[in-house]
Amino acid sequence: IQGPMSVAHFMRQVLVNPLSGYYMKGDVFGSQGDFITSPEISQMFGELLGIWFLVQWTNIGKPSRIQLAELGPGRGTLMMDMLRVSSRFKEFRNAITGVHLIEASPGLRRVQRQALCGIPISEEQIGGGSPEGITAAVRSDGLQILWHDVFADLPAECSMIVAHEFFDALPIYKFEKTADGWRELVVDLEEEESSPYHLRFVLAPGPTQASKAIAEHPAYDHFQPGDRIEVSPDSFRVMLEMAQHINKNSGSALIVDYGKDHIQGDTLRGIHKHKFTHVLTQPGNVDLSADVDFQYLKQAAEGLVDCHGSVTQAHLLHSLGIGVRLNMLLAKAAAHRREILISSYHRLVDPKEMGNVYRVMAMTPSGSPTPIAFEQPKPQPTTPSESEPSRP
Repeated sequence: IQGPMSVAHFMRQVLVNPLSGYYMKGDVFGSQGDFITSPEISQMFGELLGIWFLVQWTNIGKPSRIQLAELGPGRGTLMMDMLRVSSRFKEFRNAITGVHLIEASPGLRRVQRQALCGIPISEEQIGGGSPEGITAAVRSDGLQILWHDVFADLPAECSMIVAHEFFDALPIYKFEKTADGWRELVVDLEEEESSPYHLRFVLAPGPTQASKAIAEHPAYDHFQPGDRIEVSPDSFRVMLEMAQHINKNSGSALIVDYGKDHIQGDTLRGIHKHKFTHVLTQPGNVDLSADVDFQYLKQAAEGLVDCHGSVTQAHLLHSLGIGVRLNMLLAKAAAHRREILISSYHRLVDPKEMGNVYRVMAMTPSGSPTPIAFEQPKPQPTTPSESEPSRP
């Protein structure tokens, strides 16, 4: 290492370095991995997101050709549940020309192919391959699955796009306001022998290219010395590409992640074996993530599409009828399965679990109807007893 590196560069190296990156090793999800995502908790999550896209397809006029796309598809569980729901609506299913997965990890591509296409898969089913990993496969129902390294490779066609826990893993820059202006927090070699880590965070002694290009934006002028901010230019770029795609080809997007509708300062964390850990612990063996700034994502899409939200995950799932779906599953479930279903339901929607921590925003073509779950609540009429005392 020659000198300190940006937090963004550190994150790229430990997460997606082709040789040692965390996500390049294969399956890191589920109870045996480091964390569990909503699709892994219950089929209800993916099924209801599939219903959202079905309704949204109707909202934009039922185009005869659409493609489904997912950024960071994990194990493929979310897309598998969405496709199962889609198959029950013939007109919608017939409109789907293919499924496109944005995934850089060769190991995870194999996991996704297993989930979506079954095992074994004959060589004839593999529409392409490369040293970097699988590029295409065909499901038993004839639907083609295609993999891409980056979103920009998505074909120009009306697209229904989902990004679940994708943006939180994109690299961020960290900055701290000082009496002399913004300074970048960078990763340097640890000099203290007593430290359990080989690396440390330090404040750059002067302005860096990143602090001058990013932190000195007028939007951050109101911060005071000691305040910190996290900014993800990579998130802005991907969001811009998604908005441009919908603007040009039509479609819709749903983004589900943990975050806020404003910038934050110290949310970067490590996750290992379902527990939070120090960011600098065992680089390459620990997942790294930071809260998403949904307002920042909206700025990237401004003028290209209509943005909606963010709303809580609980609000989205209740709007889509998760209670009704739960009762349908309970009616057919054995006793031990009923307990699992009820527990999963509460984990997804309980404010103390994932219900409020995870938030959802949507992108739709400019001027199209407001999507389900994002309607503005109508003001409730007040009675004299609910407002000020009535006067004679």
